Amino acid sequence: MSEFIQDSFLAATICYIISLAFMLRHYRTGATVFLTVGCLCNALSLGVRYYTSFPLLPLYQGSYFVPCILGFCCIKPLLSHSGHPVHTMTVSFLAITALLFPNDYYLPFLQFKTLFSHFFFLFGVVGKAMFFLSGIWALMILMGSDISENTKKMSSTAMWGFFFWTLSIFSGAMWAYLGWGSPVIWDDPLLSTTMAVWLYYTLFLHLHLIPKLYRPVPRSILALLGAVIMFVSTCVPELGIFRWPGGLL
Repeated sequence: MSEFIQDSFLAATICYIISLAFMLRHYRTGATVFLTVGCLCNALSLGVRYYTSFPLLPLYQGSYFVPCILGFCCIKPLLSHSGHPVHTMTVSFLAITALLFPNDYYLPFLQFKTLFSHFFFLFGVVGKAMFFLSGIWALMILMGSDISENTKKMSSTAMWGFFFWTLSIFSGAMWAYLGWGSPVIWDDPLLSTTMAVWLYYTLFLHLHLIPKLYRPVPRSILALLGAVIMFVSTCVPELGIFRWPGGLL
């Protein structure tokens, strides 16, 4: 079963890369088809992964979930011709990092007897995908692509990311309280980085209070910086050691 999980994710990664190649050649139809197929293969891998691990929580498997969620979110822009190679490039990059730096083990969380633990994880990966998408729109603004429309998309996706990120934190607090008797485990580095990202986007969503920073370019720079901070602080720690697909190295 583990081989099927790995092979289906490898197929998804290959489809993402092919979709990127089509986008670079301006073949949007082919890019959309391969992106969709890649997302379906990725979703199949995730479904089997989650099923085989349940009731254990695949807490450090977010690197496999984020490309799938982000990929599905990128299908609509590609269909509406507002997509950009940056969309498929980001999905491909995230999938490649997860493929080459796998973290395929599950830690038993003996004290969880609630679905809040799974809500904490699932809301968190959706929030990450939204923050990445906000960063993509920000990069497109900095590249001078449809600044007015992309600014709205950047703001809305950042707000959705903040919404799901907040639900993740709330669910994690409920899980901690039910399992350990305290809503906050301060010696957990995962909580520290999660709260740091939440605080950053709290400040980002209040930039309207500082008119000089509320203009499209400064906001875009900060949104892109937020995506980078989120990747470094919450995604990189989930990666494992380098391993070539198939165990060749």
